[in-house]
Amino acid sequence: MRAYRIVEWGRPAEFVDVPVPVPGPGEVLIRMRGAGLCRSDLDIIGSQPGSAPYAAELSAGFTLGHENAGQVEYCGDGVNDLKPGDNVAVHNMHHCGNCEFCHEGHEQSCATFARGPIGMTRGVGIDGGLAEYMVVPRRELVPLGDVDPISIAPLTDAGVTSYRAVKSVLDRLKPGSTALIIGVGGLGAYAIQFLKLLSCATVFAVDRTESRLADARRYGADHALIRAERTAEALLDLSGGRGADAVIDLVGTDATLAHAAAVSRPHGRIVLVGLEGGSLAVGWGRLATTCQFAISLGSTLADLRETCRLAAEGRLMIDYETFAFGDVETALSRLRDGSLNGRAVITFD
Repeated sequence: MRAYRIVEWGRPAEFVDVPVPVPGPGEVLIRMRGAGLCRSDLDIIGSQPGSAPYAAELSAGFTLGHENAGQVEYCGDGVNDLKPGDNVAVHNMHHCGNCEFCHEGHEQSCATFARGPIGMTRGVGIDGGLAEYMVVPRRELVPLGDVDPISIAPLTDAGVTSYRAVKSVLDRLKPGSTALIIGVGGLGAYAIQFLKLLSCATVFAVDRTESRLADARRYGADHALIRAERTAEALLDLSGGRGADAVIDLVGTDATLAHAAAVSRPHGRIVLVGLEGGSLAVGWGRLATTCQFAISLGSTLADLRETCRLAAEGRLMIDYETFAFGDVETALSRLRDGSLNGRAVITFD
């Protein structure tokens, strides 16, 4: 079968012929239907030998693709609750099921597959979904019923990562509260929707691009602001001086984190998701008193189940463009230049 792989760090990813994988006990062979693309794919492909975080922690020689959904092709021994043809979503966080974090339902922090600041998973150090077939442990699959797996693929990372971040701030969002999303890209589209579905907060969205601000309003944001020098003052004015009870930064630069700190209110919470390498100085006088700062990584298996249920109920807008498997490099180019309408999803015959 064909697979799109990182063969060597510092070289472009390429199509390679590899054997169809064989599922062992407790595993399932998936015929791929949809594989979403993500900006982290661009970061992985562009990694130079030894560079952080990917090439510093992972060995080259794996198939890309960490947003995956498809159909069961074959079940290994011990898998009795699925059958060929069943639609399934693949949890993007590979986990052992045995460590302390897995036992407590924090699969995204699995100690067995932690590699420095990242988690080793399909498409990130382990063979992923940019191939015709993929093997997945049964415990990492969510049955979809009649839901089209192509439409679900973007939810398996962008959707659930946003969902996890939003869930982590819900205790801050009481009547009259405000929430801020920084960055209305692939993750921001879902974060805005989840805030509107799960909370009563007034939702602000900030981005550098006017077209994305229009999208933010379409997804339900109450206020959409262009990111500029006086954005913090504008948010404070519109919130009656209150500021933000919750800030989710999906970009993660020095500038966006400074903006988050400037608008967060006492007893607020700032959650960093974006991987752009920024940092925030914290300490007395640098952050609102009793404000919390947290880093949110990935999602839990329960998050994926809940997100898929919202999609099955028709409560989510899932914007995406499809590309044939052979056109994956065109899709990556569109992702790189920012010309996509929603997420890019690779489809397979």
